[in-house]
Amino acid sequence: MPNATQLLKKDHKKVEGLFTKFEQAKNAGAKQRICQQVIQELEVHAKLEEEIFYPAVKKHIGEDEMLQEAKQEHQEAKNIMAELKKMNAEDEQFEEKFSELVEGVKHHVEEEEGEMLPKVEESDMDLADIGEQLAERKQELIEQTQSQTQGSRKKTGGGRKGKATSRRRRSGRAA
Repeated sequence: MPNATQLLKKDHKKVEGLFTKFEQAKNAGAKQRICQQVIQELEVHAKLEEEIFYPAVKKHIGEDEMLQEAKQEHQEAKNIMAELKKMNAEDEQFEEKFSELVEGVKHHVEEEEGEMLPKVEESDMDLADIGEQLAERKQELIEQTQSQTQGSRKKTGGGRKGKATSRRRRSGRAA
């Protein structure tokens, strides 16, 4: 099982990979899906840091100023994500707003991996135990998010088309 800093760095890499996918995406639908995935990843990641990692850092290292700045950056990202959730990929401002999120997250990751994580790795923090806590909580949050997503699809009628529709298509082709 990865320790706390390894788990956080893995999350950072995953989101950076999604940023690249977004840049390479050719159509609005793909960009919308990638954006939703980025938001989900960032929301889970921020909760993990705020609920488990940052309190442990504060307890073992202090660094109130660094933690305050990190929390402020989280809030800025949350504000941008809230705006993106209201937008459609075809909106004029969508890509600009997504770029704003990318820029903020990259800055946050740079500072976290360049300043906070090295201090944490040199400290007496039990990174294995905190990593275990992070992994367990991450799984809970992912399951919550998935059940909420499935629930909202049922309410809105979203998701895949029913079997009746696909039968009609097949019979339509054969005729």
